[in-house]
Amino acid sequence: MAIMDEKADSRNIVVPHRASGRLAFRLRKSVMDILPTVLFLAALLAIWKVASGYMPPVLIPSPERVAMRFFTMWSTPGFLSYAGMTVLHVLASVAIAFVLGLAISLTVHFLPIFRGAVYRRLAPFLNAFPGVGWAFLALIWLGINSPAVIFASSAAMLPLAIINLGAGLREMNAEALEMALSFSRSTPRRIRMVMLPLMFPYMFATLRLCFGVSWQIVLVVELLSGAPGLGAVVSVARQRYWTDMIFSVVALILIAVFITDRLIFARLQSRIGKVYNV
Repeated sequence: MAIMDEKADSRNIVVPHRASGRLAFRLRKSVMDILPTVLFLAALLAIWKVASGYMPPVLIPSPERVAMRFFTMWSTPGFLSYAGMTVLHVLASVAIAFVLGLAISLTVHFLPIFRGAVYRRLAPFLNAFPGVGWAFLALIWLGINSPAVIFASSAAMLPLAIINLGAGLREMNAEALEMALSFSRSTPRRIRMVMLPLMFPYMFATLRLCFGVSWQIVLVVELLSGAPGLGAVVSVARQRYWTDMIFSVVALILIAVFITDRLIFARLQSRIGKVYNV
């Protein structure tokens, strides 16, 4: 009995050591993953600091100057309202482009007669049409307002949605679709319960791609049209040679895209990736 008690005590002592070893390994692995990014950012800031010492602030402002402008701008309600308008434009344009792309792709899937017209004519035309052209057309047709920004951004992102979602429909499992047809003749029911779950990896990739691209397109359209948003802030800063304000706007967009991608899309992908193979 004494020997058995000693063995039990030894097992109880070893378990915390193993747990601490695993914790130390995970901590070391996370540090090794983050270290290259930290070193790159430190090198970039150092180069920026040195370059700003040789160049006038109107060309390359110092990191301290940009940081001061950044906190001053984004603690002011007026600038925050412009940032909120840009976020609204991004969300609305992504949603419209995604819904239209999904509707067009599903229409082509059930009506193959339109496949050549959409994938060989419409999608290449929209993909080749520049976003600046949509911005000027929206400015002429709709004026200087938010609908013009949403229209131009949605039109510029629509070919991305059509191509990606169309690829998802073409790669779907034919046996699963045939089995769904044998269970139900209702097309909306098959779309909702079978086709959309099978398309989820492509839908997720389309949303992630459109969200990243939309910030670039929306900012350019706002800059050209003069609609309220971060593009209008950049336009004012350009006219007055406030380069530190332009840097602050770019820094805000980078932070917003990085946080959204890491805290929303990456976590969502890690949770449901095993189920849908995202």
